Amino acid sequence: MRRPEAKYRVYYFPHFHYDVVWRFNRRDCSYINHRLLRHVAVLCSIFPDFKFGVEDAYQFMEIERRDPALFKRLKEEASRGRLVVVDGQYLMADSFLPGGEVFVREILRGKRYVKEKLGLDVKVGWLVDSFGLNAQIPQIYVDAGYRWLVFGRGRERKPGSADFKWRGLDGTEILTHYLCSKHSYHVGIFAEHLYDNLEELRMYAATKHILMPCGVGSCPFPEWVLRAVEDFEEKHPEYEIELSTPEDYFKALEEEGVELPVEEGEMYSGERIFDSVWSTRMWVKLGYFKVRNLILNAERFSTIAWLLGKPYPERELKEAWDQVLFLAFHDVVTGTSVDEVFYEVSDVIDILITSLSSILSSALGYIASKACIGSRSIVIFNPNSFESKGYVEYELRFSPEEKVKHVEVEGVPCELVEEERDVEGWLRRAKLGFIATAPPLGYRVYRLRHASSPEGLRRIHGRTYIDNGRVRVEVDPITGVLTVIDRELGSFKCRLELENEVGSVYSHRDITRDLAGLVAAEGERSSNKPVFNVSDVQVIEGSVSQRLLVKEELYGCFWPYRLHEHFGIELHRQKLMDVEKEVRIYRGLPWVEVVVRLKNKFPHIRLRWCFDLGFKGRYVASTAFGAIERRPEPKEHPMEDWMDYSCEEKGFTLFTRGIPGHQVEEGKVYLTLLRSVDLLSYGDKGPIMPVPDALELNRDYVFEFAFMLHRGGWKEVKAWREALCFVNPLMPMLVEPAKAKGELPGDEFSFLSLPDHAVLTCLKRSEDGRHVVARFYEASGSQGEASLTLFKEPREVLLSNITEEKEEPCSLNVKLRPFQIVTLKLAL
Repeated sequence: MRRPEAKYRVYYFPHFHYDVVWRFNRRDCSYINHRLLRHVAVLCSIFPDFKFGVEDAYQFMEIERRDPALFKRLKEEASRGRLVVVDGQYLMADSFLPGGEVFVREILRGKRYVKEKLGLDVKVGWLVDSFGLNAQIPQIYVDAGYRWLVFGRGRERKPGSADFKWRGLDGTEILTHYLCSKHSYHVGIFAEHLYDNLEELRMYAATKHILMPCGVGSCPFPEWVLRAVEDFEEKHPEYEIELSTPEDYFKALEEEGVELPVEEGEMYSGERIFDSVWSTRMWVKLGYFKVRNLILNAERFSTIAWLLGKPYPERELKEAWDQVLFLAFHDVVTGTSVDEVFYEVSDVIDILITSLSSILSSALGYIASKACIGSRSIVIFNPNSFESKGYVEYELRFSPEEKVKHVEVEGVPCELVEEERDVEGWLRRAKLGFIATAPPLGYRVYRLRHASSPEGLRRIHGRTYIDNGRVRVEVDPITGVLTVIDRELGSFKCRLELENEVGSVYSHRDITRDLAGLVAAEGERSSNKPVFNVSDVQVIEGSVSQRLLVKEELYGCFWPYRLHEHFGIELHRQKLMDVEKEVRIYRGLPWVEVVVRLKNKFPHIRLRWCFDLGFKGRYVASTAFGAIERRPEPKEHPMEDWMDYSCEEKGFTLFTRGIPGHQVEEGKVYLTLLRSVDLLSYGDKGPIMPVPDALELNRDYVFEFAFMLHRGGWKEVKAWREALCFVNPLMPMLVEPAKAKGELPGDEFSFLSLPDHAVLTCLKRSEDGRHVVARFYEASGSQGEASLTLFKEPREVLLSNITEEKEEPCSLNVKLRPFQIVTLKLAL
C-alpha cells in the first residue's frame, strides 16, 4: 500500500550536550565524554544512516589527547557527514558574564580547531544551555560565518513561534530556532513519549518542518529509540521522521519560503532563565573580572612590545586563554556547579593572576625601557583606546643610601598617602596619590622630584561629610545611611539592605518579605530583626582626594529591644557581619568611588546596595559590544561594566569592577553584592545537592564600584568612556633612567587611538602570526565613522572577521553602523 503523504517532516537529531563541569568535576566529565563518544563510534558502525552532533571543540581536544585512535575514527565519520559539529565553540560560554571579547574568543578558538582538525566549517550556532543570550549574538554569529542559530533559554514559549529572524543591535539578522519543548534539547530521548513530544513540537512549529533534538550527556544514546522511530512512522503516517541535522532543517525551512517574524533585543525572558546567577559565588565573578582585564591588557601591550622588537609570548598566552575560556563556561563563571568544581576554579584564577601579571609587567617594562627618560619617573600606561584620566596611587621604596626626605610628582597636585621612615627620618617607603591622564593606548611620564614637604592625608575628627565643591557625601553617624548631594542635580540616599535568601544557586527566594519585610537595613530598627551599628566614622582629606570611612557591624540581638527609640541601645550581641564603607571623591573626576569591605557570618541572606534616586527614568545597561535598553522589572539583570538610569533632566550612571547583578525598579537601582545559598537546586533546575561554599561565609570581600549624576542621557555623557576609565584603569610603573634607551618620546606617546564612540576590545597578533588584529565596536548606538590611528603606518589593511578568515582590502577609516563590530588585520 502506498504511504500517504506526510503532513509534517521531522528532523530527528541525536547530539551530545556536554558540560565540562556541573554535577561532576572536570575529570569525571572527561570520562563521560570519552565513554559517550566511543559509543557514538560504535553506533556509526552498526547503523548506516546514523548521524550525531557534537557541540564543543574541547570535546575533540580531549579525545585527541586521550585516545588518538578514537579521534581518528571520529574524524573519518566527520568526513562521511555522519558526525557533525554544531556551534563548535571551545566550550559553551555564558553569553553575558564573560564579556563580548572573551565570548568571541570561544568561537575563534573552537571554530578554527574544528576546521583545521576535522575539516568542518560549522554553520549552525547551538546555544542550548546558556542562561539567556545577549543582544549582539546575531551579529557575532553571522560575522563568525554561521548562517543559522538554535538556542534553548531566554524566550517565551508560544504556539507557532519556534522559528523567527533575530535582529541584533546593529541590524544583522539570523534565522533562529527556539527549542520550545518543555524537554528542550533532549525532547527526542524518550522513546515511550515520542507521540506526545512530537505533538508538543508541532504546536510550536512555524511550518510543517519540525526539529526534534535528542540530546544525550545525561546518559549514553538510547539506540532503541531508533526502532521506536521506525515503528512510530508506521502508526502515524502524518509524520515523516528522518535522522538528520539542524542544517538540513534550516535549508528546508528556507526553501519553504514562509515569511517569519523579526524579533529584536536580548533573549532574557521566559521560565528557563536563571536571574540570580549573576550574584552567586561572588568571589568567582570578582576573580574572573581581574583575569579578564589582565589577559586583554597583557595581550594588547605584548603586541605593542612585539612590534617594538620583543618576542611575542604566544605559548604563554595560548595556555592562559584556554584556562580563561574554561572560566567563561556557562556553569563556571555563573557559579552553578558543585562545590568540588570551584576548588579547581580557585586554583585556576590564582595561577592566571600570577602568570598574566608577569606577562603584562614584562611587556610594560620593555615598552618603558624604550622611552627616553632622564630621571626617575612613574610611567602611566593607558590600556584604553581614548585618553583616560584617573586617580593613581604608587608606592615607592628607598634604600638607606638614597637619603630622601620628601618626594612628589612633578607638575601635578600630589598627596602623600602613606610613609615609613627610618630612625634618622629618611624615607624608606612612600605611597603617592595623584590624578593622572594618559593618551590613548599609550603612556605618559610623570617625573619624581625631591620636595620640601608634600602634603599628606589628614584625619578630620568630628566631621561626617566630604565635599569637593560639586558633590557632597554625608553619612548619618547613627544609621550609616549615605546622602549624596549634587549641587546642580539634587540629592539621593544610599543604604545597605538585607533580604532573606532560601533559594538556590540559580534563583532568589525570599520567604520573610511578606511576613516582616527586609531582614535588615541601614536606618531600620525592629525588635526581632538584626540591626546595623555604626562603630566609627572618619574623614581623611588630602590635596587630591577626600575619603569618608564608615565602620559598621550587623548584630542579631540588641538591648533594649523594645522602646529602644526612647532608651537608646546599650548592648549589641551576636555579630553577623563586619562592614567598612569607604567613599572617595576627587578633585577633577566626575564620579564618586565606593569600596565596601565585608566579612559575612550570616547565612541565607541577599545583600544589596540600594540607590534611592527618586525619579523615573529609562534604563540602559552595557552588554557585549554595546548597550541595551531594558524595562525596569522585579528581577536581576547582568551588566558587562555599567548601567544608566536617566530622564530628560538628569541621569545616574553606575560602573563596577566585576559586580554584574543588579535590579532596576521605578526610581531605585539595586546592586547585589552577594547571595548566601546552600543548595545547587531544589530539584527543578538540577540535582538537590548541598553547596556550602555558596553560603559566602567568613570570606573577606572587597567590592568596588563608582557612580555619577549627570545632565542628559548616557550617550551625551559618553557613559561607556567614563566607565572604562574606572573599570580598566591607568597602570603605573616605576622607571629608572638607566634603563631608558631613548627610542620613544620621554614625555608621552600613543600607540593606537580611536574616536570616543569606538571602543577597542582586542589588539593581538593574528592566529597565523603575520598580522596584528584590532577589533573595536561602535559604542554610542549611532551611525558614523571611525578612523584608527597607529604609531606605525601599515603596509596593508584588511577587513576581517571574528575567526580571522575573511580578508578584504580596506582603509583605516571605517564607516560604522550603530553597535557594529569591526575586525581589522594590519600588516606592519
